[in-house]
Amino acid sequence: MPLLALAYLAFVGLGLPDPLPGALWPEVAPAYGLPNAGLGLVLAGLSAGYILAGLLAGRIIGVLGIGGVLAASVAATALAALGQATAPPFLIFVALAVLAGLGGGAVDAALNAYSAKHFAPRHLNWLHACWGIGATLGPAAAAALLAAGAGWQAVYAAVGTALALLSLAFVATRRRWDDGPAADAAVHVTALAALRVPLVRRQMAVFFVYTGLEAGAGQWAATVFGARGATPAEGALAATLFFAGLAGARIAMGFVVDRIGADRLLRLAMPPVVLAATGFALGFADLASLLLMAALLAPVYPTMMALTPARLGPHAVHAIGFQVAAAMAGVAVLPGLMGVAADLAGANAVPWLLVALAGLLTWLIHGLPKPRAAG
Repeated sequence: MPLLALAYLAFVGLGLPDPLPGALWPEVAPAYGLPNAGLGLVLAGLSAGYILAGLLAGRIIGVLGIGGVLAASVAATALAALGQATAPPFLIFVALAVLAGLGGGAVDAALNAYSAKHFAPRHLNWLHACWGIGATLGPAAAAALLAAGAGWQAVYAAVGTALALLSLAFVATRRRWDDGPAADAAVHVTALAALRVPLVRRQMAVFFVYTGLEAGAGQWAATVFGARGATPAEGALAATLFFAGLAGARIAMGFVVDRIGADRLLRLAMPPVVLAATGFALGFADLASLLLMAALLAPVYPTMMALTPARLGPHAVHAIGFQVAAAMAGVAVLPGLMGVAADLAGANAVPWLLVALAGLLTWLIHGLPKPRAAG
């Protein structure tokens, strides 16, 4: 199988288990006799594993190589899902969520490191669109199995089986992923040395702010629309369209990013993001403004990953892991702070925080140097 095709499948697989904790919690919680707060422990374990894997990814790649990391990490995510399918004691269920986060974070970092070095920016956009496809298929499979009378354990078993088959493909191809330089760079440049580079830290800030902005907009869209008089169904539809817009725009951007130039595309997209966020905050064509914001934000994560080797050279392998960790931290922290603001000042405070984050993201990206290999 061509490695590019396997990378596409891997990003679909990476997305499959991510929404399951929330999608299955109404079935899982009664099984364990837990309140909704129990979901927070599962998500915290998942996030902690993901962040730790991102921070250590460069060092692990230096030891195992990208192929070894991919094979072992996909197997870890499969083992975690299959373990959760057995309905173990809840503390073990949470520990398996940590294992799932470790595996997912390592896969994310290793695949991005390889793809950024070997594939054009258009493929990075399409690869991350594939994550969205996987994140859609996971809950869809859960809904189908539950509707057919299967328990939540069957959903985890199905996803775990799919991931186990994917891990076999990575075991079979593990030597083809390593051509030396990326792993060598990880060995000769330490993680601490990479972290001392100001540009590495600035790019980490980009990912932290970006994912907080993306997740905040998507997670709070329904609440904001509800505060403006929309029905729950209309609010849920707005949130769904936001995430669908991200995936669709990444597919579309893949056709134009190489023609426009990856760096140029990012710089052109950022000021309109601020305008779209402001339109959403003002309630001016708020659904259209939200969807425009999704479309403009869509290329940021994959295109920034694609440009990392050109910007950071031998520091790139560690930097990509740090960026994955920073991205997960942004998802974990910033939407929660928006919730605090919504409690204190009302739901309509959230869109203005999105405007502030969009402005900060614009400033961070425009302050980046142009990469040597960028258009």
